[in-house]
Amino acid sequence: MEFDVVGVNEIAEMAGVSRQAVVNWRTRSSDFPLPLKDLASGPIFRRSQVRAWLRRNNRKIQNEDIGPSFYPRLRSLRGDDDALAGCIQNVVDNLETAATSSQRPGMLLGKIQSGKTRGFVGAIAEAFDRGYDIALVLTKGTKTLSAQTVSRLSSDFKEFIDEDELIVLDIMNLPGKLTRSELRRKIVIVAKKQVKNLERLIDFVENQAGLRKRKLLLIDDEADLASVRFIKKRGEDEVSQGTISEQIDQLRDLSTEVAFLQVTATPYSLYLQPEDYDDASGYLFKPKRPAFTQLLPIHGGYVGGDDYFGAFEHDDPRSRLIVEVSEEEQDALRRADQRRISADRVLESSNTDGLRRAIVTFIVASGIRQAQQLESGDKVKKYSMVIHNDVQKAAHSWQDQVIDWMFQALHKTAETMPKNLKPVFDAAFHDLSISIQGQGDLVPDRAEAFDIFIDALLSGDVVVERVNSDGDVVALLDQNSELRLRTPYNIFVGGNILDRGITIPNLISFYYGRNPRTMQADTVLQHSRMYGNRSRSDLAVTRFYTSRRVFDRLYTINEFENSLREAFHKGAHDQGVVFLQSDPSNGIRPCAPNKIKLSDVVSISPSSMLLPSDFQTLGGQKMTEIQSRLDQLIPNDWRDSGEFVQISKDDAFAILDTIKGSMQFSSVEFEWNAMKALINYYSDPNGLVSVIAETGRELTRQGSGDKSGRSILGTALRRKVLETHRALPTLVLLQQKGGRERGWSAHSFWWPVLAAPTDQAPCVYASKVTS
Repeated sequence: MEFDVVGVNEIAEMAGVSRQAVVNWRTRSSDFPLPLKDLASGPIFRRSQVRAWLRRNNRKIQNEDIGPSFYPRLRSLRGDDDALAGCIQNVVDNLETAATSSQRPGMLLGKIQSGKTRGFVGAIAEAFDRGYDIALVLTKGTKTLSAQTVSRLSSDFKEFIDEDELIVLDIMNLPGKLTRSELRRKIVIVAKKQVKNLERLIDFVENQAGLRKRKLLLIDDEADLASVRFIKKRGEDEVSQGTISEQIDQLRDLSTEVAFLQVTATPYSLYLQPEDYDDASGYLFKPKRPAFTQLLPIHGGYVGGDDYFGAFEHDDPRSRLIVEVSEEEQDALRRADQRRISADRVLESSNTDGLRRAIVTFIVASGIRQAQQLESGDKVKKYSMVIHNDVQKAAHSWQDQVIDWMFQALHKTAETMPKNLKPVFDAAFHDLSISIQGQGDLVPDRAEAFDIFIDALLSGDVVVERVNSDGDVVALLDQNSELRLRTPYNIFVGGNILDRGITIPNLISFYYGRNPRTMQADTVLQHSRMYGNRSRSDLAVTRFYTSRRVFDRLYTINEFENSLREAFHKGAHDQGVVFLQSDPSNGIRPCAPNKIKLSDVVSISPSSMLLPSDFQTLGGQKMTEIQSRLDQLIPNDWRDSGEFVQISKDDAFAILDTIKGSMQFSSVEFEWNAMKALINYYSDPNGLVSVIAETGRELTRQGSGDKSGRSILGTALRRKVLETHRALPTLVLLQQKGGRERGWSAHSFWWPVLAAPTDQAPCVYASKVTS
């Protein structure tokens, strides 16, 4: 924004009034800008401050369109691209035309760490341009996130605040009385999601005569499961679900208009509502609740679930993002037990393999990135690691102890016998080098990287911070209310507080062991602090450590999210999403979305497939009998014909039931009933499905972990299945060669893959439902 000065005469010309009028404004208006300096010729003022004052007071500026300018100016300051600006325009257009309420809010749908705050801050600015005067932003119920939101708003709106056009207030620190000058400004109030906060807001508006009958925009940030209908917390007075709606109605009585916008990264919040699903038509559930849904565009630098849980070729750096950790190790880190982990064996114990690898690789990766940055002349960054294995403080204390033992042992070895650390360093360096080369970046000299690793251990630059509560986090925040990185190597050990929207800069290592009995998708996605705007060079050295069971759940949740998001891209309000469950006779029936357990679902869409993975095949006479039976069920004329063959769903079920007996699963059982239910649902009225069969596959067991099935099908067959229009579901049958050299038993076996019809709605099958 230009920074030039004007005198009284220039102000008079700007406003098209006399010089005396400007003198009168200075005398009579307490909020008239103060002069920058008093010269002999008279006072001089900052031009932008004078323009702002004229706009606030509805004075026409000569030779200038005095129309709304909050968002155009904010867009210029932030550099918003056309996609984001169009999204913001659409949101406010819809807020003006749709009748939003707590029952039917508008919805801004993004992805975790994808710029949702940027989106709704832009919507506030655009709403101010449309005549709204007050914006109330509801955050998750933590002091930390509230402080982070206040900081973000104050930063984005700094110029407007400096020019006295806007004020940002924390609801816990409201002034007793707003001045006349403040009442002329646009007002943004940030509040935690607590009923008492809305009570405080209502009292504030009622007691400020200048705020009554003003247009208000209510924004519910991180609106997981339509969270404006708050849930009573333990120890608090009981609050009915209708209390918030009643409070919003009270605000309506105090305002000429209240628009309601929810901001979320969990699209199922539109579906998994607690009531009013009696009007579902057949199997199809449509999102009746939101007044409108606007998708937030995903910027080019975004790293999300598809980067972590997609299917990648071996030379793609993302193929090395996930590192499996044993459940035995993660259990050993939950409770203090020196029979399982002790100070004298912390570097050798199998119960610390994954954690030791994670910490060593993090230090090596940080050193490599810093060496690369020095070489290229870029600013050298500090990096962070998160260990989120449990929510219990006792578990965090034990993990602190184990990590302390580990660093004592590493430090002692680095000091006395550094060459003894070469094996763990070499393993980390080799792993990282493969993904760095895949990214096309320069791999530093190995000896130099080892020296950096040893120096980090000896210098005390690796710091470990325990983060349990709001109080812990507040002490660790920087001026932007983000976790402060004190040194080049920062490790945070903590619980739930790390999942509540807290920004953790430059996160390249995440050790994740949360494994509750029922894993809620909205909660798990909020744990995903590794998502966001990430450098691809940083991503090449990033690692995510978790167990196979947790990975399977995270993969399922990501597929579920993608299935529902795909519905929105195609017009969710018209198309809807199918929710199924089995009936007592093993048929299918509609499943109310609010009844499903998100940890026990299987989803499929026209762009995804369903298949068993992470299994071993049977051997011996039983396997011989199974394969003999399959030779009868899968005739030779189906095989390698390259054609889709139509069969009855009963024949498909017989094939699946037989294949099921040939596979054994080490951790997570495959949902065979889900595959059959989905075939049942998608089959045509005559009960027909299609089959395509290929033989001679030679995939190794080590390379068989792609849960998406894309690399298992191979390029040609994948294109044929996913890119050819099909009205029927397709059961792909792949005959794999066995053999110990490939990691399988000696027998060949059949591997089934299910693909949905190409023009059908996404489908979610619930293996378990709540009562």
